[in-house]
Amino acid sequence: MIIPSEEVTATILNETLAREFGPWFMTLYAGDSVQPHAKVEIEQWLRTCSDHSAGYIINPVSITDQLAPSKNRHVPYLRIPRGPLLWRTKTVMSGRTPGFRTREQLPFQKYVLNDKQFELSTRYEWMEVDSAGILYHQRAAPAWMKETEEWQAVLPLLQAGSQEQSQPPVVSCPPLVTIALCTYNDGSYLPWAVRSVLAQTFGGWELVILDDGSIDAETTHYLMRVPQDNRIKLIRQEDNTGKSRALNRILNLAKAPWLLELDADDWLAPDALEIFMREAGGQQNTAVVYANHMEWLERANKQLVYQGVKVAPSSLSPYVLLQNAPAVALRMFNVSILKQVDGWDHHTIFEGRLYEDIGQLMKLSNTHKLYHVPEALYHRRLRTSSLTHRHPHQYLEWKNSIIGESETWKHDHHSERQNAYE
Repeated sequence: MIIPSEEVTATILNETLAREFGPWFMTLYAGDSVQPHAKVEIEQWLRTCSDHSAGYIINPVSITDQLAPSKNRHVPYLRIPRGPLLWRTKTVMSGRTPGFRTREQLPFQKYVLNDKQFELSTRYEWMEVDSAGILYHQRAAPAWMKETEEWQAVLPLLQAGSQEQSQPPVVSCPPLVTIALCTYNDGSYLPWAVRSVLAQTFGGWELVILDDGSIDAETTHYLMRVPQDNRIKLIRQEDNTGKSRALNRILNLAKAPWLLELDADDWLAPDALEIFMREAGGQQNTAVVYANHMEWLERANKQLVYQGVKVAPSSLSPYVLLQNAPAVALRMFNVSILKQVDGWDHHTIFEGRLYEDIGQLMKLSNTHKLYHVPEALYHRRLRTSSLTHRHPHQYLEWKNSIIGESETWKHDHHSERQNAYE
């Protein structure tokens, strides 16, 4: 079975394995070579394989090199694991998540074999053997792909998200953080975002998913099969009210002292909540705890290209926020302070549908402390179909409306310029 493109890897694997299939199957990459004497090796492995083994991971004796695309040199041995070679079919097709995760569940399909390997490792063992009969072809990724950095960014979630639980956890104590996830026609992105929440090393959370009047079939289909976990709450609205109103509805329902925003097309690092809650514990009268983030560019074919870590400003003021419009993610808000300022403002020029994040940070930074955690704890996806990217010219209109209405900003603007002069 030949898989023509990376994006459909899991789909084709699952369709093939769902048909009548043998007890074992093998996965190879284009360019790999199976030598004639590999048959003897493989037969020996299968005869001696433990019943508790999911398959074989091969340490090849030989690796075929490939010239790097832009330099006349051989690339070194690929450090990124390739995933197993031989798989026991029944182990792959059983369990709570049978088969391989598709692109909606795992947007990084190039790591679909690694993902399944990590998951099966929680229930089975893997046999590692040397082989002279399998020649692995060394792939040379283009420099723009930043493959090593990409792997290091994705690996923690693959490892954490593969930990299967026989039963969803029972949490009796009140949550310490409410995660607000507002969605509108984002069904294809939701599984990965929710998986990042379930993979958190800190368990004292509640996730409130608010569907703001979605009309697409993908969102409807996913919301009918949200993972069973008593920490997940689902709210569905018939009409689309906009981001600010949706966040305010979650704010009014929040049971925790902190509220953290998670966009439907983004995801959290596995230790994001653990680090945030530890840092928040020592902050007095702090309205917002925020961090750095990793940025991913979504191409037309949905492939995600790693762009690097984006460092948020170490201090924020209304002037800095309005003039520079920095992307500030991750953001966690003090619920009591949020309620004191009546939550998010939907009485703006775009009714709180655009730039509500900057507006809220401006409002809070004028009177309260905002605390920066200098770690990258959030993954932000840049996609051309997003509301902000479809209306870039509207920021100037929004900014001018804020300047015209806000005496506070004018005073802060004067102070900033005076400090810079001095």
